Amino acid sequence: MAKTESPPHRITIRRARRIEDLEQVTELQAQIWGSAEVAAPSSLLKAISEAGGVVLLAREGSRPVGFAFGFLGRDRHGRLYHRSHAAGVLPELRDAGVGRSLKDAQRHWARAQGLDRMVWTFDPSQLRNAHFNLHRLGAVARRHHPDYYGRRTDDLNQGRPTDRLVVEWFLNPDQAGRLRARRRLGGLAIPVPSGLLETDPPPLADLLRLRQRLRRALADGMAVIDYDRERRAYVAAELPPGFPPPAE
Repeated sequence: MAKTESPPHRITIRRARRIEDLEQVTELQAQIWGSAEVAAPSSLLKAISEAGGVVLLAREGSRPVGFAFGFLGRDRHGRLYHRSHAAGVLPELRDAGVGRSLKDAQRHWARAQGLDRMVWTFDPSQLRNAHFNLHRLGAVARRHHPDYYGRRTDDLNQGRPTDRLVVEWFLNPDQAGRLRARRRLGGLAIPVPSGLLETDPPPLADLLRLRQRLRRALADGMAVIDYDRERRAYVAAELPPGFPPPAE
């Protein structure tokens, strides 16, 4: 069992294994993304939880308010990692520390399985997520996939490309420390087009412009190592030597 270190709003986080709890995770996905079509069914979550994966459910008292789930991944060199597929928190609790607590709980379970890397994807136009993943957690991204999920109809993705950065969160303390040191040196600023900051939904031209800028930096052998809120820019740099190749 993993609990938050300082539970916000009396939040508890536990593994979901009973079908009743897994059904609550499915319902939360539909609530958060505004579509039942993109919600993983409880039958799939049951298989994930029984086959080496981890499904987590956050509750405020007895009310389900957030979730995260993932499974074992294997890169082309045979290295295992935790592949976090989805995580979400109800809108009214997104600034209450629940998302960070869920990630910390995922890290706990990944480390308990002997894993030293967690991998997931996020939409680079979602700048709150960029700040959380890259700046607060200290993850990096070395791969960008245009239209990763094709066209989707849920509230968060409808009518826009499903571009994704592949995030890698290195859990080994030595690697994490080396990345923190590298981040302090700064790097190449990749400005976010103004339309992504000022318009909802953002203009397609600006989404494509961000895609081009990120892919150009990654094609030059750099990794996206931070998101700078003050400059409104991603930050790219070469990783220190000794890190494994990208997982995906």
